[in-house]
Parts: sequence; C-alpha cells; structure tokens
Amino acid sequence: MAKKLYCSFCGKSQDQIQKLAAGPGGIHICDECVGVCQAIMHGEGEGVDRTFDPKSWPKERLLELLAPVNAAAEGYREQLQTMVETLRDQDVTWSEIAKNLGVSRQTAWERFS
Repeated sequence: MAKKLYCSFCGKSQDQIQKLAAGPGGIHICDECVGVCQAIMHGEGEGVDRTFDPKSWPKERLLELLAPVNAAAEGYREQLQTMVETLRDQDVTWSEIAKNLGVSRQTAWERFS
C-alpha cells in the first residue's frame, strides 16, 4: 500500500486536494497552496491566513502529520548532507561551508563528516 502524501504547507492529504506536486527532500505542495502563492506574488493576497498555522489545527490533524513532516525533514537532512559532500568533493573548505551555514567550522565538520 502506497503511503499517503500531504501538502507540506497546509497539511492537507492527497485525498483532500486535486493535485499535489513533489519537490526536493520530500516536500510537497498542493494546487490550493500554489494558488495562494500566485495570489501573493501578484499582490492580490494579504499573505498566509490562519489555516496555515499548526497552532490552530486539531490534535488529530497534528498527530496525523507528524510522520510526513518528519519524513520531509529527514529528506532535507539527506539533501543537505549530499550538498555538503558534493562541495567537499569540489575542494570547498569546511570554513567556507560553515560560513554559509552560519555555524562554526568545527560544528560543520562534526555534523557532516
């Protein structure tokens, strides 16, 4: 059985929306959120409304979203690891990587080596 996918922005499941696009690191965005983004980009919206705030969601929705949000976070961690390894393969120093991550050289080395 295929796992259910969720929009990483509004938390709706693939069953609650029409379309869901996949992005890097396991992030997904639904057609409704794309519409909100387009409106904001065209200056038509006031921004994100309360329905995007997890503090307003019922506990059942939050519990249901724990696993997919964690999977997306893990996907980004893996993508970040790959990016750092690729930079190191290109002889980029730990100092330069650390500077761009906003951490110390030692912290970058410990986290990614």
